[in-house]
Amino acid sequence: MPNSLQAQLDRSHEQFQALQAKNRLLQAELEEQQTLASQWLAQRTEELQREALEQKKAETLQRVFYQIAERSTAGLSFYDFLKAVHGLLEELLYAKNFYVCLCKPNGTHVDFPYYVDEKDGDTMQCNDVPRCNGMTEFVMRSNAPQRIDGERMRVLQQSGEITQAAGDLTFTTWLGVPMQMHGASGGMLAVQAYEPGVPAYSEADADILGFVANHVSAAIERYQAIEEVRKSEARYRSVIENVGVGVAVAQDGLLVFVNPSMVNIVGHPAEFLLNRPLTAAIHPDDAGKVADRHHARLRGENVESNYNFRIITQTGEVRTLDLSVVSIQWSNREATLLFVVDITARVEAEKNQRHALQQQTALNDMKARFITMASHEFRTPLATIHGSVELLQHYQDRMPADKKAATLQRIDDAVARMTHMLENVLVIGRTDAGRLEFRPRALSVTAFCNSLVDEVRSAMARQVAHIRLTLDFPPAEHMYLLDEALIRNIVGNLLSNAIKYSPNGGEVLFSIAPEGEQLVLTVSDQGIGIPKADQTQLFVSFHRASNVGPIAGTGLGLSIVKEAVVCHQGSITVTSDVGQGSRFTVLLPTQACSPEV
Repeated sequence: MPNSLQAQLDRSHEQFQALQAKNRLLQAELEEQQTLASQWLAQRTEELQREALEQKKAETLQRVFYQIAERSTAGLSFYDFLKAVHGLLEELLYAKNFYVCLCKPNGTHVDFPYYVDEKDGDTMQCNDVPRCNGMTEFVMRSNAPQRIDGERMRVLQQSGEITQAAGDLTFTTWLGVPMQMHGASGGMLAVQAYEPGVPAYSEADADILGFVANHVSAAIERYQAIEEVRKSEARYRSVIENVGVGVAVAQDGLLVFVNPSMVNIVGHPAEFLLNRPLTAAIHPDDAGKVADRHHARLRGENVESNYNFRIITQTGEVRTLDLSVVSIQWSNREATLLFVVDITARVEAEKNQRHALQQQTALNDMKARFITMASHEFRTPLATIHGSVELLQHYQDRMPADKKAATLQRIDDAVARMTHMLENVLVIGRTDAGRLEFRPRALSVTAFCNSLVDEVRSAMARQVAHIRLTLDFPPAEHMYLLDEALIRNIVGNLLSNAIKYSPNGGEVLFSIAPEGEQLVLTVSDQGIGIPKADQTQLFVSFHRASNVGPIAGTGLGLSIVKEAVVCHQGSITVTSDVGQGSRFTVLLPTQACSPEV
């Protein structure tokens, strides 16, 4: 082979080998680039996955925190809220076993409002547990998250940090974080696992549980505030519902709130009172006054805030109430707060006291008048008796028979006068004591009154001599059911007064007439009459008209007449003019009857 061809062949072979070496080098570089690209792709994939996981965790955290906030305002009970938190927490970390501990204000006890544990069950869920040197207290004492496994538990026990741990301690991993409430450590959250395959809680888990604790503590503060408000409202409502004072709120002229005491005091059910006018149950005579004052107060006028008024209960009973009012805000609008006290018993007691005082005053006045009457009226007959007795003692043997008889008659008349006065006093005493009895029987009123007229004529012979006595009676055989003793008191006193107070004579008319089921007795005279000012007190014991002058009397006769008429369930009226005479009319309910009744 020629040398030139061989040389050319050798160069081609060298070029081929050089190209093969370069190709191997390029192949190695390509493999290295592919390896680097694969490594970068794997790393980047891992980074993206990690970022996606973190993003998912962040989204889950955000969603869980939002749902915790939402649950805290959903009106759930505190236990149900913590139960919802437990369910949400399980989306973030292993939380099959979860409990909440809250510090009591006294600092010596704690509450476990929520405690779920697969070993202990709910036996640890209780309140007012004395604080001890346990795991829960260790977290709150250190005020920092604590991750505890078996090894660290032994270390903490040996160091004395934990000496009184309670519950099942066979957990594989345990995590507790403190809760800050009101600016201080107010409790803690804890999760734990018993299964060996559960990873130990990490710092990230501690951070997550810490974030949850922050949200839960804010919710717990809100729950505690709501609970305090609820307790305050309950205490207020208990006071309002149990206080003995009636409480009501009036707005726009209507009652919008009443407490039970108001219902009892007013005597109407709450359904009747609510959303009705303020004056719905008020006595018609007082309703205008209450309404006027209420409207004046709403206009800002100065009105007394305390006054009395009357109401009518559902049963028709009238009660007197004492009212106090205060302006308040009710549902962000002006309203009036009413306080009501039933003073019916007090008003009645005051009325009775005034009546008793009036009675006592009247009694004292009666006693004074009785003493005056007795000293005056008894002095004259006693003086007559004394003088007549002396006259007989010294001149009996020298006195003519007619003068002796006249002297003895004066004594007898004086004794009769005193006896009559004493009888009147005894009748008034029986009347005041309620012992004046009514004993009706069949009575011929005409025969009986004729007999009474004869007695009066005999007893008042000197006065009757100047009187024209006119009688008008029904037939004598007519019988009526009457009390004889009381009729004697009525007729005897009216007739003797008519004669006694007619010193200048004139006519005295005494008539009896049946009218339907009543008997009308009329006694009229033409005597001195009775002043108008005295007529209102005419039937009061010991009262005498101001114009009687020297005419003797006790002031008891007409009082006795009045009581006798009342015993018959009758009535008596008088018409009189000074100087013209008087007319007394007695109406006695009765009925005609046969003599055998």
